[in-house]
Amino acid sequence: MPEKKNDKKAKKNHYEVEIEKLQAEIQSLKDKNKKDAEEYLKARADLENIRKRLFEQSQADRMYASFNLVGDLIQPIDMLLKIVDYKSDNAEVNNYVFGFKMISDQLKQILEKDGLKEIKALNEKFDPNFMQAMSTEKKEGVEAGIVIEVLQNGYMYKEKMLRPAMVKVSE
Repeated sequence: MPEKKNDKKAKKNHYEVEIEKLQAEIQSLKDKNKKDAEEYLKARADLENIRKRLFEQSQADRMYASFNLVGDLIQPIDMLLKIVDYKSDNAEVNNYVFGFKMISDQLKQILEKDGLKEIKALNEKFDPNFMQAMSTEKKEGVEAGIVIEVLQNGYMYKEKMLRPAMVKVSE
């Protein structure tokens, strides 16, 4: 009979060892599951952040899709504006100038509708964020740092600088 008691005791010890192993394995799996869940949540948050960044970037890309085109059109428009300021005594030349003025006005309206804005510089305080000083000049009755002449118009396209205004500033 003592052998049966030892067998029962050995089986009991064997079951306790197995139970302890299984409990340790369960705890290990729970820890791994918790770690995997945290990594999943991090990855999901990263993915969501990437989606938001890509969406914002695509919005900005669409918003400024015409940026280069508008920038390329500025120089010819400046030329047209110089032509329409031309004064002549010849009626035929004045007719051409009038036609060029109509074309330049239409182009400006189209570009302004798309987001082009001229930087107002004349008689304004010099702002290096939007203007580039080409020269300075002392002028009576004008305080220092005021734009006294615009040499070349500057433009903003929506919220981005397209070209700074080239100006002459009072000393």
